[in-house]
Amino acid sequence: MKLVTLIMLVLIGSSMLFAQSYNYEEMDMDQYNALLQEWQGRLDAAQKAITDEDARLAEATKCNEETQAAIDQVWDEIYAALGSSREENEEFKKQIAALRSDANAMLSMTPDEIYRRKNEIPALKERLAEMRANNLALLSENEAALNSIESLIMQIEEKGQPAEPDTYTVMRGDFLWRIANKSEIYGDAYAWMRIYSSNTDQIKDPDMIFPEQIFRIPRDVGPNQHLVQKGEFLSKIAGYSNVYGSPFQWQKLYEANKGVVSDPNVVYPHTVLSVPR
Repeated sequence: MKLVTLIMLVLIGSSMLFAQSYNYEEMDMDQYNALLQEWQGRLDAAQKAITDEDARLAEATKCNEETQAAIDQVWDEIYAALGSSREENEEFKKQIAALRSDANAMLSMTPDEIYRRKNEIPALKERLAEMRANNLALLSENEAALNSIESLIMQIEEKGQPAEPDTYTVMRGDFLWRIANKSEIYGDAYAWMRIYSSNTDQIKDPDMIFPEQIFRIPRDVGPNQHLVQKGEFLSKIAGYSNVYGSPFQWQKLYEANKGVVSDPNVVYPHTVLSVPR
């Protein structure tokens, strides 16, 4: 249509210029008829150009439709070979988009936030694995999208690593309170309970530690953990919305942390409690 319009404009414009070059008052009838015949020839040529262009456009449209039909047929055959359909692939793409959105949301968190919620990473991996098991994942577009999501998950794990617990190797003459008081550890002797409660697999008696033991020095609490603050007690902690939301669930905390909580009525600041779900 643009080409047809251009042709008409060119012909009309040239006719106007052509007309301006004649003085009609000085023309006789023969001259006028000759000019009129010439213009009619120009108009016929323009109409033919339009007709020819319409024919070419119709042929191109038909060719495009035939090509698209052939493409659709090939895709139908591909979906059939995969045991799927075009509609199922559209739904599969929505699932990919949802997983990518969740992965990007987690990647936008701080390292500490990722560490606290690192138990959500396996769920992302499981969703990715389930999608890869779908035959639709063999389509190149879907495969590339899933590969990009796998890369996002790897970035999440890498970003959360700085928040993973540091370690400290016990030296001769060390005590938990002395270790905790070191400026590069916590700079607070009372934080020895944090070291003790985070390493109960190695420390049976907080008054007895041995050279060459390697203790975890957590900088933040992990998922399903709670760092006791001054003034807290088990029922108060259990009542927190991010714990159990009910103070009557304190027994769960006590049963899960008997190794570091000898008296359910007393919990010490800096203790790292396990929070079973």
